[in-house]
Amino acid sequence: NLYKRFYLYFTMTEIIEDKKEIDKIINEKIKGKELIFTAHYRLSAAEKGIEDKKVKEIFSQFDKVYLIEKEILKYGDVGYELFYKLSSNTDFSIATCPQEDRLIIIHAVEYKRSLDKRFKKK
Repeated sequence: NLYKRFYLYFTMTEIIEDKKEIDKIINEKIKGKELIFTAHYRLSAAEKGIEDKKVKEIFSQFDKVYLIEKEILKYGDVGYELFYKLSSNTDFSIATCPQEDRLIIIHAVEYKRSLDKRFKKK
């Protein structure tokens, strides 16, 4: 639809909430790839106190992914930020960039608040 294309053109971000579309992205772009933790990720994770072990543990719990933010990154790559619902008051996101048989982990964030405003939900 025209609005969606207009929105994507200016923000270069798409919010995907449809479970079938989420599963398709996970199966085609995310699952089964070698995880690569970047220097940027390491610095960000250290600042937030997030350990690799926790990210790896949460990462494969694809049944808990309720939303994906698809974004065109700085150099034209497509990034996917997976949002996991861990409990009623805890969400976790892992930003990724698929590259052939590898999956670059860009950052991980634990949220102890509602993300409804971020996704403009009422």
